Amino acid sequence: MRIALVIALRILRQRLRDRSAIIFAVLTPLGLALAFSILIPNEFSSFHTRFVVVDQDRDHVATILVDDVLGSLAESGVAEVDVLSTEAEAVAEVEADRASAVIVIPAGFSAAVERGDPAEIRIVGGEFPLSLEIAKSAVDRFARAIGGVQLTIATSVAGGSPPDAATVAAAQAAAGQPGPIAVATTAVDGRQADLATFYGAAMAIMFVFFATQYGALALVADRQVGTMSRFLAAPISAWSILAGASIAGFVLGLVAMGVLAVATTLLQGADWGPPALLIPLIIAAVIAAMGISTLVSSVARTPQQAGGLNAIVALSLAAIGGVFIPVSQAPEGLALAAQVTPHYWFLRGVDTLASDAATLADLGPSIAILLAIGAITGLVGLIRARAALTVR
Repeated sequence: MRIALVIALRILRQRLRDRSAIIFAVLTPLGLALAFSILIPNEFSSFHTRFVVVDQDRDHVATILVDDVLGSLAESGVAEVDVLSTEAEAVAEVEADRASAVIVIPAGFSAAVERGDPAEIRIVGGEFPLSLEIAKSAVDRFARAIGGVQLTIATSVAGGSPPDAATVAAAQAAAGQPGPIAVATTAVDGRQADLATFYGAAMAIMFVFFATQYGALALVADRQVGTMSRFLAAPISAWSILAGASIAGFVLGLVAMGVLAVATTLLQGADWGPPALLIPLIIAAVIAAMGISTLVSSVARTPQQAGGLNAIVALSLAAIGGVFIPVSQAPEGLALAAQVTPHYWFLRGVDTLASDAATLADLGPSIAILLAIGAITGLVGLIRARAALTVR
């Protein structure tokens, strides 16, 4: 272990001396995070969302709401509208960020409308306020229209003759009051980071690949210039060399993400959540980035080639994983593909920390998948790197 630490310190000194780690792992992502949070608005011009409906009534008035009112949103491309069988299933879709709102039509709704009795449509919103307002607006318009029909029928048939002036005045006064159909909205526990936190986290997970790559790049450089042959001629095992490079990459990645989290908190007011929960998430993200960087570098022959390949992989995964555009705004296929990237799981963990009630168990899936990505790719990369080291 002592030899591994000596090798790690050697790599760290090299990177601090040439300032490449400081520029690419700290200053660049911090500058981009500041720029994105200032220049890019909260809302995106191409809006699309998904609503789920639980129709417990299944009668003709409820069908009008589902097929005509909400159906018009689907036809215009504003929202997908899917009907599910149970409220629990629908709320689970919202909690998993696969839908933005649940619209629940209770049993007996159509019969209550025909009798002129009060009825209630419930809307359960997720973490997207704009989507919730669209759902509420559509249902509110439907409720007012149904209330107007009820009022017209009631005043027209009163006494079996045309309504008198007093009845008309009463009807006009009643029209200004809330209709007989109430729309009740609730929300699940919000789990979405604010803009400053999102872009800080997005730049952190994208550029951590450039920080963790330096350990693996040092191995490729040493092999190219012949330093590795002298290491191996000494009583130093290949695994000690690999461990030293891994430690250096881990330290650089941890420092890069930690500095970015602190800087965006102080400069932009970002809220990354409790440090006791954030630190395990950052460690898992660094391990995932280390594993991928090690695997990518193991297929390269020169440091330049390794750096170029790592940049291509890092930027590609970032584009898929929701760094530039949140996954909630992406097409369904891309949203599914994002789940194979460490970027998606890190950003999901940061969103989870936006809830005041978040616990380590809530972060469990994100941390576990990040560690699994790092373990699998890192193991394959280290095996390949060791084989390359021992080739004389």
